[in-house]
Amino acid sequence: MNEEKQQLLLIRGAIYALPEADRHGVELAAAKLREVVVLHNDHGRLALALVGAELAAED
Repeated sequence: MNEEKQQLLLIRGAIYALPEADRHGVELAAAKLREVVVLHNDHGRLALALVGAELAAED
């Protein structure tokens, strides 16, 4: 298993451990992000990466 798949499993596990209402909120937000990526193709992927990096840099 590669590092990306391990990270995905860790994130899914963290989401699974949330209360149901929070899990639902995360699933809804993820669905909306996926829609943006599909709508904008490569631009959407790059924009998602940009926002993720911006959020990571806030720490």
